[in-house]
Amino acid sequence: MYLDLFDEFDKIVIQCHDNPDADAIGSGFALYTYFCEKDKKVRLIYTGDNHITKPSLLLMIDKLQIPIEYVEPDFSCSLLITVDCQYGGGNITCLKAQQVAMIDHHPGCVPMDEYCMIKTDYGSCCTVVWELLMDKGINVNNNIHVATALYYGLYSDTGQLSEIYQPQDRRLRDYLQIDRTVMDRIVNSNLLREELRIAGDALFHYYYDEEWQFAIIPTKPCDPNLLGVINDLAIQTDTINLSVAYCETAIGYKYSVRSNINEARAGHVANYISDGIGSGGGHVSKAGGYVLKRLFYAKYPDMNFGDMLQEKIRKYEKNEAMTGGIGE
Repeated sequence: MYLDLFDEFDKIVIQCHDNPDADAIGSGFALYTYFCEKDKKVRLIYTGDNHITKPSLLLMIDKLQIPIEYVEPDFSCSLLITVDCQYGGGNITCLKAQQVAMIDHHPGCVPMDEYCMIKTDYGSCCTVVWELLMDKGINVNNNIHVATALYYGLYSDTGQLSEIYQPQDRRLRDYLQIDRTVMDRIVNSNLLREELRIAGDALFHYYYDEEWQFAIIPTKPCDPNLLGVINDLAIQTDTINLSVAYCETAIGYKYSVRSNINEARAGHVANYISDGIGSGGGHVSKAGGYVLKRLFYAKYPDMNFGDMLQEKIRKYEKNEAMTGGIGE
């Protein structure tokens, strides 16, 4: 089993990506708790230019008693396990370590070895960690703080659970027994005033295709949750049948898809956008995905991401109108 690789280590450092989100913190916390119960000396850390300031994350850390700590970039250790990211991938400061392991759900962007557990079709890193713990016979519901942290990580990375399209993510959602009072408080502290400005600016500067009635909404870098919030509002517009909101990250583009017509099913559109350059999928009306920059620019060297979206969606709509299939 994968976690058995770490039995020989007495000291373990678990690193979240820079500017950690709920998925990184939740998955890191679950691993931290597991290793502590095996009498390991464990630290849960992050680094980078910014400290955690998002109210929902600070509340999550406080109420669930998550011992995450900020370290300086000159930190070093013997074993480093990165969660919700890949060492050298661009969204993490690479700390010095004798041995590096990675647990993630994003498309692979660095060389892999036996210490890498990457599940690219999973909606959250929390799902990957939960399955690893289940393989070891660990019932995370025995620790309500861990269960709630895993749930919030899944909730955040799947558009408030609206973009769950893999059975393993649904199993985690249904399995967890959480502190509902704490969860409700965290969720209701989810948006910053700055994110309201980001949403307003994005909706003001959206692109609309009159012929095919779809919208493209670029946003400033933001929490994945915000993409879903923006898209849920846009798709309620009477002349918008399909909407894609996206933002740039350190290593790629995160996007959310909403549809209210059968001719352009959101899951198919999300998969079509990411074909050969990332991963995506979802349900009929709600979906999402992720595109890696290195793959995108190799395939579309002369285009920006927004223009590529416009071109692909027009092609998708034309194929649906003519043949009822996606096509290329």
